[in-house]
Amino acid sequence: MKTQYEKEIVNKINNGSDSGKDTNMLMAAFMFFIFPIIGTFLGVLAGGYIGEFMGVNIKTSQIIGGILAFVLSVAIIKLFDKSIKVDKNAKKIEWDDM
Repeated sequence: MKTQYEKEIVNKINNGSDSGKDTNMLMAAFMFFIFPIIGTFLGVLAGGYIGEFMGVNIKTSQIIGGILAFVLSVAIIKLFDKSIKVDKNAKKIEWDDM
């Protein structure tokens, strides 16, 4: 259990933190969960249009487009994951504080 003095020190450290590349948690959640779904959906649509334009089987081109878009979204997520930085000075919630 933390004393009041320790809690004040932690609060002073957390309030004075200034990091250049903080990642918004909403943006991170979007990139990891929503972006692949939207990307796959758009890939299926684009594959259908390309298949119709080329005169090949539309279902096959939709499947190929969806797979390619999903692989591309995974590659973008990996790049995003490498670019984010964990803020070591972020406020940490501990069970003793609750």
